[in-house]
Amino acid sequence: MGILYLKEHTSCYNYSKHIQEGFLYHKFCEMEIEEEFNDGDCVLFVIEGELELSCNGEQLKLSSGHMICLSRGSVCRMLSREKGCIVIAQFDHAVQSCEKESFSMLYNMAVKHEKRIHPLAVNDRLHLFLRLLIYYLEDGANCVHFHETKLRELFWNIRFYYTKMEQAAFFHPILSNNHDFKKKVLNNYRKARTVKELAWLCECSLSSFKRKFFNEFREPAGEWLQKQTNNMIKHKLADGDIPIGIIAEELHFSSLPQFCRYCKRNFGYTPGEWRKVLKNRNKTSDNAPEKV
Repeated sequence: MGILYLKEHTSCYNYSKHIQEGFLYHKFCEMEIEEEFNDGDCVLFVIEGELELSCNGEQLKLSSGHMICLSRGSVCRMLSREKGCIVIAQFDHAVQSCEKESFSMLYNMAVKHEKRIHPLAVNDRLHLFLRLLIYYLEDGANCVHFHETKLRELFWNIRFYYTKMEQAAFFHPILSNNHDFKKKVLNNYRKARTVKELAWLCECSLSSFKRKFFNEFREPAGEWLQKQTNNMIKHKLADGDIPIGIIAEELHFSSLPQFCRYCKRNFGYTPGEWRKVLKNRNKTSDNAPEKV
């Protein structure tokens, strides 16, 4: 069964071929690799198969029937060793007052964890929601208002059927005390090499930025920014097809020697040596030794 009068729907200005906020359904081929940079916050559901993810320095395996929440600015590499499929819920402005109030309450409950990504099992109610949603998506339901409504339904579902502590852990990557400030930081940090540059991009004085940043992220801005830089370097070096010089340029290093010195100082390896470590780790499935 398909959507009736599809041309009527697709001709409407509220119908979008490229969903910015809403749901995407993707089928994986065997040994398929996907690279993603999240412009908005999202929830990823594994419907079938198993994914190996590397995201913001964290590595995990996500089997079918599980979901994770990722913040804007996240850089992810997904590997599927078998056929499978996922649903991604992307959101930004769709989070309205009710959800913001709920997230604010969850923020006060959340505790700082070493790992920021906390998978949850998809319960039977949410599974039914996703099954019907996939039918809609396969039939071509891409009305903007439809996606907005289904996003609200998703949030209601999670609030109805998961405990507050489960929600606080799951939504941990996107919870904030100052949503607008955190959004500016995550939208701009990849363009900055220093805290001063990031403060300027976020339209704050340096002192005000440092104060707001510590209140929001619970660690000094300099330490956080270096972690993001290190994670980005590792992520890009994992792709053997990207020349090391291009990586240095993309990450705003002034020269290749400076980039090499930075890697040697922070990882204990030059970029070329680190690539060999990653390659050997992928062969043996062992964790690469790391000096920090």
